[in-house]
Amino acid sequence: MRTHAFMALLFAAGLLGALPYLYAPSQASEQILPAAPYSPSNTASAAAYNTTLFISLAVAATVFIYLVMRYRKFFKAFIAAIWLLVIVGVFWAYDLKYYSCGLLPDWAAEALFYAPFAVAPAVIYAILKARLDQAVAVFSALAGTMVVWILPPLTVLALLAALPVYDLVMVYWGLLGRMVRKAKESAPLQPPAGGPREPPLMGLMARVGEVSVGTGDFFAYTAAITFIGIKFSQYGLIPSLAAMALGLVLIYAGFLLTVRLLLRRFGYAPALPIPMALVMPLLLL
Repeated sequence: MRTHAFMALLFAAGLLGALPYLYAPSQASEQILPAAPYSPSNTASAAAYNTTLFISLAVAATVFIYLVMRYRKFFKAFIAAIWLLVIVGVFWAYDLKYYSCGLLPDWAAEALFYAPFAVAPAVIYAILKARLDQAVAVFSALAGTMVVWILPPLTVLALLAALPVYDLVMVYWGLLGRMVRKAKESAPLQPPAGGPREPPLMGLMARVGEVSVGTGDFFAYTAAITFIGIKFSQYGLIPSLAAMALGLVLIYAGFLLTVRLLLRRFGYAPALPIPMALVMPLLLL
């Protein structure tokens, strides 16, 4: 994926997330998507609980992936199952949200409900067999939008503050760094048939230029841009678009700093701490 496509994807996903709040603010603000097992309460205690639960599940998933990644067939089956859940969840979340806001007619909402069962096999094949990074990036980004719709605002802010810390610790002192090193060691030195080199963890990363970016990074970047778009939607379309564009610039600046300051020095780097640090003041406005 080229850099301009990466930026366009983040902005487009953020815009799709903010659109219901620009078109029908009152309907969009209603909680129609189920939040369980997370608390729907917009309080500090609920934010602490939700963030702890989210990070705990992320740690558990990371440990499980680390343990099974040596068994390639089982690993691919697990990744396929995860992507099936993500794709179905994204389609249904957009279906419910857009239909409740009057953005979808009845026939389109019904078609979108059944669409993932036709789309998911093709997408999973594209990710695991055709090595299509764009599919990883698109659905990771859309999942980031979805979580902003589901979780209360304080939880989203707490999560966007906690994920960079989690990313930093897990990449340099935890299992994420070990997984990347292990995957690089087992990867072929030369890409097949002269094609582009595969990301270290196929199905969990996508290449942006010459850099491998994790699904969680796409998720967090888009969640931040979506949150900004929703927050500024009360001021109208132009302010919301301008705020999202500023958020995108800040995230991309942080991404470039990560590549130049950390990636080139250590060979791998957490992609969240610097971008999220730069965009956090805008999130808190």
